[in-house]
Amino acid sequence: VIKNTRVAINNRVGYLSKDRDTESLWLAASILDNIKSTGYRVNRFFGPFISSRKEKQYVDQQIQDLSIKCASRYHAVDTLSGGNKQKVAMGKWLAADAEILILDCPTRGVDVGVKAAIYKLIYEMKKAGKSIILISEELPELIGMSDRILIMREGQIAHEALRTDQPTESQLIHYML
Repeated sequence: VIKNTRVAINNRVGYLSKDRDTESLWLAASILDNIKSTGYRVNRFFGPFISSRKEKQYVDQQIQDLSIKCASRYHAVDTLSGGNKQKVAMGKWLAADAEILILDCPTRGVDVGVKAAIYKLIYEMKKAGKSIILISEELPELIGMSDRILIMREGQIAHEALRTDQPTESQLIHYML
């Protein structure tokens, strides 16, 4: 039972909120502070003690891997573009090595280039054996990125569509209504 963030992190479950500025990021803090916030488990060097050297390497790796455009790891998150903020928010959970990642509208408010990078990242996570729950308001995004789509209505599963079924937007809309 996941009661709080610490339990989720310890169980390697991550959640990327659709409202990154108020729920996923600490805007007044640096990229370093945001990304390291979920990484205490992987940055320990002895018991409960955390290695600041490991944290910095770990954050620098996320900046490089996600192509976050910034002056340094100390760059304030509130000065970043929407796409780079989203990369920082994703970097928190990737660096924490979440096995289950819930992505709520991960491409909302980002440009086409960042959207493509996020899709590639989701695909790479899938190849690495991660479980991804993608919540989206965009049917083409769901159809293109999902192996299985569950349509919920009134708290119940109204329909299940598999990638092999090749669902269309009109078919999915039919089950939504």
